[in-house]
Amino acid sequence: MKKINLRHRFRIRLFFEGAAVGIFTGVIISVLRYLLDAADIFRPIWFKNLSSATDFFLTVGGLILLAIFLSKSMQFDKQVGGSGVPQIKSILQGKAQMYKPIRLLAVKFISVVTAIGAGMSLGRAGISVQFGACVGNFFSKIFYTKSSEKILLAAGASAGFAAIFSAPLAGVIFCIEELHKKFSAETLVATVTASVSAAAVASAVFGVRPIFETIITMPEILQVSTLEMLAIESSAPLKFFLYFAAMAILLGAVGAIFTKSLLLSLDIFDKLKIKLVYKILIPLCLIVPLGKFLPEVLGCGNVLVDDLLSGKFWLTTILILFAGKFLFTLICFGTNVPGGIFLPMLTLGALGGNIFASVGVALNLFPADCLSLFTVFGMAAMFAAVVKAPVTGSVLIMEVTGQFSYLLNLIIISGVAFMVSDICGGAPIFSALLNRKKVTR
Repeated sequence: MKKINLRHRFRIRLFFEGAAVGIFTGVIISVLRYLLDAADIFRPIWFKNLSSATDFFLTVGGLILLAIFLSKSMQFDKQVGGSGVPQIKSILQGKAQMYKPIRLLAVKFISVVTAIGAGMSLGRAGISVQFGACVGNFFSKIFYTKSSEKILLAAGASAGFAAIFSAPLAGVIFCIEELHKKFSAETLVATVTASVSAAAVASAVFGVRPIFETIITMPEILQVSTLEMLAIESSAPLKFFLYFAAMAILLGAVGAIFTKSLLLSLDIFDKLKIKLVYKILIPLCLIVPLGKFLPEVLGCGNVLVDDLLSGKFWLTTILILFAGKFLFTLICFGTNVPGGIFLPMLTLGALGGNIFASVGVALNLFPADCLSLFTVFGMAAMFAAVVKAPVTGSVLIMEVTGQFSYLLNLIIISGVAFMVSDICGGAPIFSALLNRKKVTR
C-alpha cells in the first residue's frame, strides 16, 4: 500500500511539474515563432528593395558578421550546433549530459533566430525540441528530482515539438516513437501534460496559429471515410489509393536520397580544410542571389507550403523550387549551423507531392482540386521516409491541417514511404546523425 501511495504521489508531482515545463516551453517557442514569422515577412521586402550599392554592402557585411557570431557560438558550446534532436537522444540514452541548460538555450536561441531569420534553409522544430528539453532539465534541477530528470527532459522535448507545430498529440507520440522509445505511465503523464500546456500557451495566450495556415479541404470524391471508400464498389476510390501509393513510393525513394545526401554534405564540409567561419560563409553568400531571384527557398519553408496550397505556382516553377530547396538545405545543414531539418523536409515533401499531382492532373488522372490533398500527403510520406516515425508524421499532418478524416490515408501512405525508404537504404536521420557523432568524436 505504501509503494502504491508513493507511486501515486510521484505521478501527481509529475503532472504539475510537466505542466510547469510545458508552460515555460510554450512561452519560449511562441517568442521563437513570432520572431521567425516576422523575419519571413521582412526578408522578402528587404531583398525586393535591394538595389543600391549601399544596401548590398550592408547585407554582405551583416552576413559576414553573422558568420563570425555563429562560428563563435558553436565553439562556445558544442551542443549549440545542429538540430538538437540527436543530442537529446544521446542524453536520454545516458551517453551524454546537459551541463548548463539555460546558457545553451540562450546562445542557441539567438543563433537560430539570426541564422534562419537571415534566410538559411533550416528548421525550427528540432531546435524547439532541444529548447523544451533544456527547460525540462532546468526544472528537474529546481525540483531536485533525480528520479524524474529524464522524464522531465522528455516531457520538455515533447512540449517543444507540440508548441512549434500546435500539435500536442504529435508531440507526445514523437517523444515515445522517436526520442525516449520507452513507455511508462509516468512518462505518459508528464509528456501529455507538458505537450497540452505548451500547445495551449502557444495557441491561446499568444494567438499562435498552426504552422501551415492554409485550410485544406478534401475533394468531393474523397469526402467519405476510408472504410466507406473500401466498401464502395467503384474504381474511383481504388484508383486514388493506387495514386497515393505511387506518390508514397516516389517520395520514399526521394527521402532515402535526401537522408544520404544530408550525411554526405556533413562529411564534405568536415573534410574542408578551412576555418569554421569560412564554411558558414558558403551558404550565407548564396543568400543574396537567392534572395533576389529565388526567395521562396530561403528560411524554414512553411510560407512556401502555404503558397503551394494556394495554387500560386506553375509546374516548372515548382520543379525549380524543389531543386533549389533541396540543394540549399544540404549546403546549410552541412555546416552544422544551429537549425533543424523538419520544416525543410516537410517542404520538400509538399513540393514532391504537388509535382506528382500536377503531372497527374495534366494526364487527366484526377481532378485539379486534388492538388492540395497530394501536397499534404506528400509531407507525411517525406516525414516517414526521412525520420522513420510514420505514426508521428501521420498524426502531425492530421493536426496541423485539422483534417481528422485523413488519418487512415496518412498512415497507409506513411507506411508505404517508410518501407520504400528502408529498401533504398535510408536510415532514420536522427539515429544516423547520432551514430555519426560517435564515429567522428
